[in-house]
Amino acid sequence: MKLLYHGRMWKGSTALQKFEAFRRQPGVTAITHDAGTLSAPFNLLASVRWKLRWPSDQDRENDRLIEAVATEKPDVVFVDNSSCIARATLRKLREICDPLLVYHSPDDITAWHNLTWPVRLTFPEWDLFFTTKTFNVPELRAFGVRDPVLLGNAFDPELHRPMSREEVGEEYERFDLVFIGTFEEDRFRYIRMLAEAGHTVAVYGNPARRFSRGWEMTRHERITVGPPALGVDYSRVMHHGKIALCFLRKMNRDRITTRSIEIPAMRRAMVAEKTDEHDCHFADGSEYFGFRDETELLDRVRALLADDGLRLKIAESGRARCFASGYTTADRGLEMTAAINRAAAARLDQRKTTAILAGR
Repeated sequence: MKLLYHGRMWKGSTALQKFEAFRRQPGVTAITHDAGTLSAPFNLLASVRWKLRWPSDQDRENDRLIEAVATEKPDVVFVDNSSCIARATLRKLREICDPLLVYHSPDDITAWHNLTWPVRLTFPEWDLFFTTKTFNVPELRAFGVRDPVLLGNAFDPELHRPMSREEVGEEYERFDLVFIGTFEEDRFRYIRMLAEAGHTVAVYGNPARRFSRGWEMTRHERITVGPPALGVDYSRVMHHGKIALCFLRKMNRDRITTRSIEIPAMRRAMVAEKTDEHDCHFADGSEYFGFRDETELLDRVRALLADDGLRLKIAESGRARCFASGYTTADRGLEMTAAINRAAAARLDQRKTTAILAGR
């Protein structure tokens, strides 16, 4: 199988990790096609178009994808989370070599702030549509997607791994707690509560931008704010705290997220918001600690900080579960390949049936 992978391949991105998982599979020839960086300076027209859910194709994704398919003639075109691939582009790809068309979204794709009009109009065109959100499967089907498939979150064993004090440096477990992620009001409230209870917290995340707030506003003597951390730096700073916090994004209706898997994989003791999906992936009390409110969060944190042995046991059990239950990018790559093969076989059977009926 020859697969053309279209995604944003920045350092540490989940798109790059999935591409590597495909590339390492026997029988799969995976060709990368970088969708671009979208690192252009602020543009008022582009900003307005994004607000209207009609994003500008600043990196010429559509034209470049058509050119790549015309050159490579792949069996499968895998588009990872693009917001501007057009329906006309997909139809052009079918004219060129009729590849199986596959889309992957790690976000709450049907939510208003994620769903763009170009992607919405492509929904009936995809042969296979991967989502990491359980609730998106029926929603996508209602939107006209033919084959929505649930795919679990994953971690990269080479990137998301335990690090030693020597690798991390003097910041190794300097803080009681660490959190990496985007600023949200409820996250800020939890972190401030922990700081006021006497705990030190390291926070790495987005700075303030136009019309949005950033972690700079935290301003507390026990809260240290750092810039976003990507790639190996992400893994390194996750070791700055004795405990890693995992907050879910309410805007995305998250019940579990990629970070939920990456933290235990790095052998960090995780305290996360308690959900049914967290409990399906990790046993509360032995592989992670869940919390429902401020009181429970503070109790869980205090219990782990007071008992080094318990903290290590939670961390080791969580990491073991990641491998035992198949949460690696390689495992997910095999799942995706199996689903792609099934979709290709189903399409072939359908065409054979159509040809037989047409010949009658």
